[in-house]
Amino acid sequence: MLRNQLQRKLAFANEDAKKRTDSHTFRLKSFRGDDWYTIAIDDKTCDCEEFQAKAGRCEHLNALGIHRLRPFRPTTHPTFSQALSGLVKSIRIRKVYDAVYWLLYLDSFKEAQYRFRTARRLLIGSAEDGHSIPVMEQVADSFWKMSKPQCELIKLVAELVRICTLPNWWHPDSGGPDYIYSSLVGQRAWLYKRWDRKLVTLQREIQKAIEKKNRAMAIGGVMAFTDLQETFGATKQAEFLLKQAENMGHDLAARLCRVHLTAKSALSGDNNFLCQAAWLMAGGVSPIAEIIASVTTEECHELLEKAKERWRNPQPIPRFYCDGIHSAGDDPRFAGMLPEMWAVCMAFQHYGRLDPNDVWLPEFQCYDGLVIETGHGARKD
Repeated sequence: MLRNQLQRKLAFANEDAKKRTDSHTFRLKSFRGDDWYTIAIDDKTCDCEEFQAKAGRCEHLNALGIHRLRPFRPTTHPTFSQALSGLVKSIRIRKVYDAVYWLLYLDSFKEAQYRFRTARRLLIGSAEDGHSIPVMEQVADSFWKMSKPQCELIKLVAELVRICTLPNWWHPDSGGPDYIYSSLVGQRAWLYKRWDRKLVTLQREIQKAIEKKNRAMAIGGVMAFTDLQETFGATKQAEFLLKQAENMGHDLAARLCRVHLTAKSALSGDNNFLCQAAWLMAGGVSPIAEIIASVTTEECHELLEKAKERWRNPQPIPRFYCDGIHSAGDDPRFAGMLPEMWAVCMAFQHYGRLDPNDVWLPEFQCYDGLVIETGHGARKD
């Protein structure tokens, strides 16, 4: 039933998007007031003041998933950031052989901070690229050990495999397309929302959204913590949402908040666990939320040996692993930004697979939640 509902939603969004890609230039209403700005999609320009001040970057283009990318020349031995991007994207599209390949390379950077960054990305990836709470708990339980240089690499391989064993958010079997769509629309709704930027207001709005089962506004509210006039860090956010979950008797959401709190210093700038908690409390459903697969030492050693064999004849890092946003690169399709993440869901719905060799079509772009004006007049979704 859930899968059929998601397929219908994806099909509707696909058809609706086609109707709105009849122009490469359109007007977008300001997030801060009543002004309108002209967006040129092909030129990646916006005529707002921020675009001029920040050398071609602004919140309007970001909301649309339009980015000015960084120069990139693929090499066999990329920078740490590019290789880390390769690891993240491999997990995201479930290319486990590639993920272990890049994990092995990342381990060649011996300074302690590099191992910490690698382990942290695995921890974040368990939530950013998965919906299994037992998997997140397992990775979090291993995190501090994995973050130490003396921890054997095979332990990191095991947690990587554990994440990749289950379907990611772009697959309907995970329930994830609803989560990504709700996140995208909710983020945009809060960009337009007129409110006083006070903590008590935001907390009340999140509680209201949860009570009304408005998944988009609940997730968007969690993301809006960064817009407060006062500082309210991720730890306090987790404690606030944990209290909501406990009051509701929502065990899964409470567990997500507790996972965040077990590694709060490493997750001070991350809200993936908290957004999922809000989604669940507002009625989100993932069929794999309580599933975890076993991982054997033998399969991990086999993957590691194959990765070592591949490194005897290394090839340049594929372009689709370097998004140009988080590292130098020119292919943002698999970046962890909501417009791109929804486009991935649309690509899977369209092709029935997720293959970097497939062409991303214009209709994968989603304008829902934005106030735009085309040749057909103003429209708000």
